[in-house]
Amino acid sequence: MENIFVEVFGEKIFVKNNMLYLGNKKISKISQIKGLEELSSLKSLNLFNNKINKIENLNTLEQLEKLNLYGNLIKHIFGLENLKNLNILYLSNNQITEIRNLDELEHLKRLSLEENQIKKISGLSKLVNLEYLNLFDNEIKAVRGLENLGCLNKLRLGNNPIDNNIIEECGGLDNQGFALNPQNFVSYSLNKTKN
Repeated sequence: MENIFVEVFGEKIFVKNNMLYLGNKKISKISQIKGLEELSSLKSLNLFNNKINKIENLNTLEQLEKLNLYGNLIKHIFGLENLKNLNILYLSNNQITEIRNLDELEHLKRLSLEENQIKKISGLSKLVNLEYLNLFDNEIKAVRGLENLGCLNKLRLGNNPIDNNIIEECGGLDNQGFALNPQNFVSYSLNKTKN
C-alpha cells in the first residue's frame, strides 16, 4: 500500500504499513475522507479526536483489524457489521448510551467504551473472544451482560454507580478501576441471569 493516500479537505494523507492516521483533522463525516472506500486491505484506521457523529462508509474495509473512534460525537453503534476481522475497537469519549450492533464482530478482543453515557451492560453476548473491556466512567448500575465473556482477563468498571458491596463481592477494583479478578464479575453476571 505504498504511495496510496486519501484526501481530507484537500490534504493528501498517505497509508503507511496498512495504517491510516486521521486523528485531529476536524472530520465530521467519514464520507469527507475521499478514497477511503477503496482501501479494502487497510488494517488500522485511526479517526480519534474528530467531530464524527455517525459510523458510516466503512463497509468495504473488510480487512480492518483496528478502528479508533475515540473522542468523537457518536451516539449510536452501527455500521460495523462488515468489519468481521476487527480485533480492536475504541469508542471511548463519545456520547454512546447503549452497547449494540456488535454481534458480527466475533473476533473482537479489545473493546473500549469508557467516558460514554452507557446505562447497562448489554449487547456483548456474541463477543466470546473478548479479552479486554473498558467501561470506566459511564452510568452503569448493575453487573450484568458479562456472562458469555469467558476469555475476559481485563475489565475496567470504575467510576460507575455500581453498589460497592457488589464490587467487593466480585473481588474489588484497583485504584484505576480495573477488576482484580475479571472472571469473578463474569461469574456474578452469570449467576444473576440464572436467578
